[in-house]
Amino acid sequence: MHSILNDFLDKWVYPTGFTGPGVDFRLRQTERCLPLWDKLVLQAIKAAENDLQSGSDEYKAARARGGYAAEGPFMSLKQMSTQILSVAINEQPKYIDLQRMRARQIWDEVKHGQLHADVLLRGGFIKREEELMDDPRANTQPKLSYFGMTAMFPHIHPLARAGQHYYNESMACLGIASTLSVIKDDLIRHQLHSQSAEELMHFMEGKYQIDAYALTPEDQKPIEEVFDFLLRPWAPEPSRALGGSA
Repeated sequence: MHSILNDFLDKWVYPTGFTGPGVDFRLRQTERCLPLWDKLVLQAIKAAENDLQSGSDEYKAARARGGYAAEGPFMSLKQMSTQILSVAINEQPKYIDLQRMRARQIWDEVKHGQLHADVLLRGGFIKREEELMDDPRANTQPKLSYFGMTAMFPHIHPLARAGQHYYNESMACLGIASTLSVIKDDLIRHQLHSQSAEELMHFMEGKYQIDAYALTPEDQKPIEEVFDFLLRPWAPEPSRALGGSA
Protein backbone atom coordinates (compact mmCIF):
# COMPACT_ATOMS: atom_id res chain seq x y z
CA MET A 1 0.00 0.00 0.00
CA HIS A 2 1.35 3.42 -0.95
CA SER A 3 2.26 5.75 1.92
CA ILE A 4 -0.13 8.46 0.63
CA LEU A 5 -3.06 6.07 0.95
CA ASN A 6 -1.86 4.76 4.29
CA ASP A 7 -1.67 8.31 5.66
CA PHE A 8 -5.19 9.06 4.39
CA LEU A 9 -6.56 5.92 6.05
CA ASP A 10 -4.90 6.63 9.38
CA LYS A 11 -6.00 10.27 9.50
CA TRP A 12 -9.46 10.25 7.94
CA VAL A 13 -10.91 6.81 7.21
CA TYR A 14 -10.49 4.76 10.36
CA PRO A 15 -10.93 7.30 13.20
CA THR A 16 -14.61 7.85 14.02
CA GLY A 17 -16.74 9.12 16.87
CA PHE A 18 -19.43 6.54 16.15
CA THR A 19 -19.87 2.87 16.92
CA GLY A 20 -22.47 0.45 15.67
CA PRO A 21 -23.88 -0.96 12.45
CA GLY A 22 -23.21 2.15 10.36
CA VAL A 23 -19.49 2.07 11.11
CA ASP A 24 -19.30 -1.69 10.59
CA PHE A 25 -21.02 -1.34 7.23
CA ARG A 26 -18.71 1.48 6.13
CA LEU A 27 -15.57 -0.46 7.06
CA ARG A 28 -16.79 -3.43 5.00
CA GLN A 29 -17.20 -1.15 2.01
CA THR A 30 -13.80 0.40 2.71
CA GLU A 31 -12.14 -2.99 2.28
CA ARG A 32 -13.67 -3.17 -1.17
CA CYS A 33 -12.30 0.27 -2.05
CA LEU A 34 -8.70 -0.22 -0.90
CA PRO A 35 -7.28 -1.88 -4.04
CA LEU A 36 -8.74 0.79 -6.29
CA TRP A 37 -7.68 3.62 -4.00
CA ASP A 38 -4.12 2.29 -4.09
CA LYS A 39 -4.27 1.96 -7.87
CA LEU A 40 -5.52 5.54 -8.12
CA VAL A 41 -2.56 6.90 -6.14
CA LEU A 42 -0.08 5.15 -8.43
CA GLN A 43 -1.98 6.26 -11.53
CA ALA A 44 -2.12 9.89 -10.39
CA ILE A 45 1.61 9.93 -9.61
CA LYS A 46 2.43 8.40 -12.99
CA ALA A 47 0.18 10.88 -14.80
CA ALA A 48 1.85 13.80 -13.01
CA GLU A 49 5.30 12.48 -13.90
CA ASN A 50 4.25 12.09 -17.55
CA ASP A 51 2.91 15.64 -17.55
CA LEU A 52 6.24 17.00 -16.33
CA GLN A 53 8.12 14.95 -18.94
CA SER A 54 5.91 16.22 -21.77
CA GLY A 55 8.07 19.32 -22.27
CA SER A 56 4.96 21.47 -22.66
CA ASP A 57 2.64 23.50 -20.45
CA GLU A 58 -0.39 22.07 -22.24
CA TYR A 59 -0.90 19.60 -19.39
CA LYS A 60 -1.89 22.52 -17.15
CA ALA A 61 -4.62 23.51 -19.59
CA ALA A 62 -5.77 19.91 -20.07
CA ARG A 63 -6.08 19.40 -16.31
CA ALA A 64 -7.90 22.72 -15.89
CA ARG A 65 -10.33 22.05 -18.74
CA GLY A 66 -11.07 18.60 -17.31
CA GLY A 67 -11.64 20.12 -13.90
CA TYR A 68 -13.90 22.82 -15.30
CA ALA A 69 -15.95 20.17 -17.10
CA ALA A 70 -16.46 18.38 -13.78
CA GLU A 71 -16.84 21.40 -11.50
CA GLY A 72 -17.74 24.43 -13.60
CA PRO A 73 -20.85 26.43 -12.62
CA PHE A 74 -23.20 24.61 -15.00
CA MET A 75 -22.17 21.10 -13.98
CA SER A 76 -21.90 22.00 -10.30
CA LEU A 77 -25.45 23.34 -10.08
CA LYS A 78 -26.80 20.38 -12.05
CA GLN A 79 -25.11 17.72 -9.94
CA MET A 80 -25.86 19.35 -6.59
CA SER A 81 -29.51 20.08 -7.32
CA THR A 82 -30.17 16.38 -7.87
CA GLN A 83 -28.59 15.58 -4.51
CA ILE A 84 -30.82 18.05 -2.69
CA LEU A 85 -33.88 16.79 -4.53
CA SER A 86 -33.16 13.25 -3.33
CA VAL A 87 -34.71 14.19 0.04
CA ALA A 88 -38.49 14.52 -0.16
CA ILE A 89 -40.28 17.34 1.66
CA ASN A 90 -41.71 15.04 4.32
CA GLU A 91 -38.21 13.65 5.03
CA GLN A 92 -36.49 17.01 5.44
CA PRO A 93 -36.51 16.99 9.28
CA LYS A 94 -34.94 13.52 9.40
CA TYR A 95 -32.20 14.35 6.92
CA ILE A 96 -31.63 18.04 7.61
CA ASP A 97 -27.92 17.42 8.31
CA LEU A 98 -27.54 15.95 4.83
CA GLN A 99 -29.32 18.90 3.23
CA ARG A 100 -27.15 21.44 4.99
CA MET A 101 -23.98 19.64 3.89
CA ARG A 102 -25.18 19.38 0.32
CA ALA A 103 -26.24 23.03 0.19
CA ARG A 104 -22.76 24.04 1.33
CA GLN A 105 -21.23 21.83 -1.33
CA ILE A 106 -22.95 23.82 -4.09
CA TRP A 107 -20.71 26.76 -3.19
CA ASP A 108 -17.63 24.52 -2.95
CA GLU A 109 -18.13 23.00 -6.39
CA VAL A 110 -18.73 26.32 -8.11
CA LYS A 111 -15.61 27.69 -6.41
CA HIS A 112 -13.60 24.73 -7.69
CA GLY A 113 -14.76 25.51 -11.21
CA GLN A 114 -13.44 29.04 -10.78
CA LEU A 115 -10.09 27.67 -9.60
CA HIS A 116 -9.78 25.69 -12.83
CA ALA A 117 -10.75 28.76 -14.85
CA ASP A 118 -8.12 30.74 -12.95
CA VAL A 119 -5.40 28.33 -14.10
CA LEU A 120 -6.49 28.86 -17.71
CA LEU A 121 -6.67 32.63 -17.34
CA ARG A 122 -3.44 33.13 -15.41
CA GLY A 123 -1.64 30.64 -17.62
CA GLY A 124 -2.62 32.58 -20.72
CA PHE A 125 -4.58 29.72 -22.27
CA ILE A 126 -7.75 31.85 -22.51
CA LYS A 127 -8.48 35.57 -22.20
CA ARG A 128 -12.01 35.34 -20.81
CA GLU A 129 -13.86 32.54 -19.01
CA GLU A 130 -16.67 32.83 -21.56
CA GLU A 131 -14.37 31.18 -24.11
CA LEU A 132 -14.80 27.91 -22.22
CA MET A 133 -18.46 27.79 -23.21
CA ASP A 134 -17.36 27.12 -26.79
CA ASP A 135 -14.88 24.39 -25.86
CA PRO A 136 -16.36 20.86 -25.56
CA ARG A 137 -13.33 19.79 -23.52
CA ALA A 138 -14.43 22.18 -20.77
CA ASN A 139 -18.07 21.09 -20.86
CA THR A 140 -18.10 17.33 -21.44
CA GLN A 141 -18.11 14.97 -18.48
CA PRO A 142 -18.79 11.42 -19.69
CA LYS A 143 -18.15 9.47 -16.49
CA LEU A 144 -21.16 7.33 -15.59
CA SER A 145 -19.63 6.67 -12.19
CA TYR A 146 -20.26 10.26 -11.21
CA PHE A 147 -22.66 12.34 -13.25
CA GLY A 148 -24.66 9.49 -14.78
CA MET A 149 -25.33 8.13 -11.32
CA THR A 150 -25.84 11.59 -9.81
CA ALA A 151 -28.81 12.18 -12.08
CA MET A 152 -30.49 9.10 -10.65
CA PHE A 153 -30.26 9.93 -6.94
CA PRO A 154 -33.70 11.57 -6.67
CA HIS A 155 -35.11 8.20 -7.78
CA ILE A 156 -33.10 5.99 -5.40
CA HIS A 157 -32.79 6.91 -1.71
CA PRO A 158 -31.75 9.97 0.35
CA LEU A 159 -28.65 8.14 1.60
CA ALA A 160 -27.50 6.73 -1.73
CA ARG A 161 -25.30 9.74 -2.45
CA ALA A 162 -23.29 8.95 0.70
CA GLY A 163 -21.65 6.03 -1.11
CA GLN A 164 -20.64 8.27 -3.98
CA HIS A 165 -19.40 10.92 -1.55
CA TYR A 166 -17.29 8.35 0.25
CA TYR A 167 -15.75 6.79 -2.83
CA ASN A 168 -15.49 9.57 -5.41
CA GLU A 169 -14.52 12.34 -3.02
CA SER A 170 -11.84 10.10 -1.52
CA MET A 171 -10.46 9.79 -5.05
CA ALA A 172 -10.32 13.58 -5.23
CA CYS A 173 -8.41 13.74 -1.92
CA LEU A 174 -5.96 11.04 -2.96
CA GLY A 175 -5.55 12.43 -6.47
CA ILE A 176 -4.72 15.87 -5.10
CA ALA A 177 -2.22 14.52 -2.57
CA SER A 178 -0.57 12.36 -5.22
CA THR A 179 -0.32 15.18 -7.74
CA LEU A 180 1.09 17.59 -5.16
CA SER A 181 3.79 15.05 -4.34
CA VAL A 182 5.13 15.42 -7.89
CA ILE A 183 4.15 18.75 -9.47
CA LYS A 184 5.73 21.91 -8.09
CA ASP A 185 4.21 24.41 -10.54
CA ASP A 186 2.72 27.37 -8.68
CA LEU A 187 -0.51 27.50 -10.72
CA ILE A 188 -1.29 23.82 -10.23
CA ARG A 189 -0.33 23.83 -6.56
CA HIS A 190 -2.44 26.91 -5.79
CA GLN A 191 -5.46 25.36 -7.50
CA LEU A 192 -5.09 22.00 -5.74
CA HIS A 193 -4.31 23.39 -2.29
CA SER A 194 -7.29 25.75 -2.61
CA GLN A 195 -9.72 22.88 -3.03
CA SER A 196 -8.14 20.08 -1.00
CA ALA A 197 -9.82 20.95 2.32
CA GLU A 198 -13.24 21.07 0.66
CA GLU A 199 -12.75 17.74 -1.10
CA LEU A 200 -11.86 16.28 2.28
CA MET A 201 -15.02 17.76 3.76
CA HIS A 202 -17.07 16.14 0.99
CA PHE A 203 -15.48 12.77 1.76
CA MET A 204 -16.24 13.29 5.44
CA GLU A 205 -19.87 14.02 4.53
CA GLY A 206 -20.15 10.52 3.12
CA LYS A 207 -18.35 9.02 6.09
CA TYR A 208 -20.58 10.83 8.58
CA GLN A 209 -23.78 9.97 6.72
CA ILE A 210 -22.94 6.27 6.57
CA ASP A 211 -21.78 6.07 10.19
CA ALA A 212 -24.74 8.04 11.56
CA TYR A 213 -27.63 7.05 9.30
CA ALA A 214 -26.94 3.67 7.63
CA LEU A 215 -28.06 1.68 10.64
CA THR A 216 -30.47 -0.86 9.14
CA PRO A 217 -30.26 -3.26 6.20
CA GLU A 218 -32.95 -1.18 4.48
CA ASP A 219 -30.84 1.99 4.68
CA GLN A 220 -27.59 0.18 3.87
CA LYS A 221 -28.88 -1.57 0.74
CA PRO A 222 -29.07 1.50 -1.58
CA ILE A 223 -25.63 2.65 -0.43
CA GLU A 224 -24.14 -0.78 -1.05
CA GLU A 225 -25.67 -0.80 -4.51
CA VAL A 226 -23.92 2.50 -5.21
CA PHE A 227 -20.61 0.90 -4.22
CA ASP A 228 -21.46 -2.08 -6.46
CA PHE A 229 -21.81 0.34 -9.36
CA LEU A 230 -18.76 2.47 -8.54
CA LEU A 231 -16.46 -0.53 -8.13
CA ARG A 232 -17.14 -1.96 -11.57
CA PRO A 233 -13.92 -2.13 -13.64
CA TRP A 234 -14.96 0.66 -16.01
CA ALA A 235 -16.15 3.11 -13.38
CA PRO A 236 -13.33 4.24 -11.09
CA GLU A 237 -11.05 6.39 -13.27
CA PRO A 238 -10.70 9.98 -11.97
CA SER A 239 -11.14 13.10 -14.07
CA ARG A 240 -8.29 14.48 -16.15
CA ALA A 241 -7.81 17.14 -13.48
CA LEU A 242 -6.63 14.44 -11.07
CA GLY A 243 -4.67 12.19 -13.37
CA GLY A 244 -7.34 10.47 -15.45
CA SER A 245 -7.45 10.33 -19.24
CA ALA A 246 -10.69 12.28 -19.82
